[in-house]
Amino acid sequence: MTGRQRKPMQQRTQERVEKALQAAQQLLLSHGPEEVSIPDVAELSGVPRASLYQFFPSKYHLFAAIAEHSMQDCIGALRVGSQAMAGMCWQEATPITVQAAQEFFNANPVASILVLGWPMSRETYLSQETNVVNLADSLREVFDTFQPSVQIPIDPDAAVIGTEIVFALFKHSYFMSGRVTNAICQQATIALNGYLQAVLVPAATE
Repeated sequence: MTGRQRKPMQQRTQERVEKALQAAQQLLLSHGPEEVSIPDVAELSGVPRASLYQFFPSKYHLFAAIAEHSMQDCIGALRVGSQAMAGMCWQEATPITVQAAQEFFNANPVASILVLGWPMSRETYLSQETNVVNLADSLREVFDTFQPSVQIPIDPDAAVIGTEIVFALFKHSYFMSGRVTNAICQQATIALNGYLQAVLVPAATE
């Protein structure tokens, strides 16, 4: 992501940044992203404003950092869930994966605000697209456990495209309902399965 000046290295600085991130999340929930500012975060967290600007030149960089953490949590949940899906065929696993993503966002309102509902700046756009690629890489790892084995094309990257399809529907649902509904979750599964059915390649057998 462009514009992020540096990451905290010392423990005391890391603790300050973590306090700022937690304060920003509180403000996001209570005020919404439009009303949050770096001075607000500094006041609530007790972290000097000058210190915050070293790591977050604007609130958009701060939001991008929170969204990145949220997506890492989503990826972690996906990887844990993939253990239970080992040996399944991909058609059985995709609805489980989409539902897991639905449950994650509905249980994490800050993630929903920043990933599904916040009009993006250039910084948050670049960060979100990187997060999508990382999530797609995890999806590819999950597919490696399926039986029969399949290959996900990488040019263009079908894992990224499939992830974007699901997110597009999730964003629509968040806009309309403030959450990812079960009906949209079902539609996302149908759309993802239809796309994957068209592009997946059976693994070559020896």
